[in-house]
Amino acid sequence: MPDDRPEVPLPIQREVRQRCAFGCVLCGCPLYEYHHMEQFADVREHLAENLTLLCDSHHKQATNGLLPPDTITSANNSPFNVAHGVSSPFGLHFHGSEFQVVIGGNRFSCSSKTPDHSLITMPITIDDLDLLGVRSDADGRVFLHVNIFDEYNLPLLIINDNTLIYRTKIWDIAFVGKTLTIREASRKFLIEITFQPPNQILIDRARLLLNGVEIVVRKSHIFIVNSETLIVGNTVHNCSAGLQIGRNDRQLSAAFGPDPTSVIRYNLPRPDARKREVAAIARAKELSLKYGGESHDFVNPT
Repeated sequence: MPDDRPEVPLPIQREVRQRCAFGCVLCGCPLYEYHHMEQFADVREHLAENLTLLCDSHHKQATNGLLPPDTITSANNSPFNVAHGVSSPFGLHFHGSEFQVVIGGNRFSCSSKTPDHSLITMPITIDDLDLLGVRSDADGRVFLHVNIFDEYNLPLLIINDNTLIYRTKIWDIAFVGKTLTIREASRKFLIEITFQPPNQILIDRARLLLNGVEIVVRKSHIFIVNSETLIVGNTVHNCSAGLQIGRNDRQLSAAFGPDPTSVIRYNLPRPDARKREVAAIARAKELSLKYGGESHDFVNPT
């Protein structure tokens, strides 16, 4: 790429991602690059209508002249993910005898202690559905499961046995490097996941929703809006469930399980949810000061 070529402006990137349904227009792969259909050297500017998304393989083919321009133009007019309504599956690569999920500064980990050397942990589960789960087999392959929903219980992101698929009718999805970011609107994050193969994922920002339960994740803490529960700086190891809310027919043993009567099933307006979070942080700071506990740097709700 020429040194004097400017970066594609962020608003144009987002417009192109939305039009192409967040994946390569030819194969739907959620890992992609921005491709100029008319060469940048000829147009000398970034125009949304001249940009499309291609995966690394198709982008190299286009650059090397192995992919005809009319094939790219045709795919740009009818992107793979638009036609299918979901992204093309993308495999994640995890393995090993230990796995760690870091959520809001809380660490949930598991190691192979069972006779068949398998791993199993559900860092967050609501009503017997695992929003985040990890399991492995006797061969040391680790499988990640993630379920992200909107306020109407419609699935937006599913990772099933390390295969990632997302619904394309959402405001913005960006998969850059190892980090997947989903936004429901400008400055409104649903989740940001950083995949760190072979044995860790990191979640510093999220709004997890299911059946009227809302869990807010920030870099410094987890906050359950419904029960006004703040979870800070914990390490949980080899516990079948980290945070378990609601129905538990599987009889999971959980590190954190709010009293079911305290979990009122409704979604608060954003300003009210933030007020609850601010109040919970203030109470935590007050208690720490009162009893001489270790101070904690909280990320303030925005």
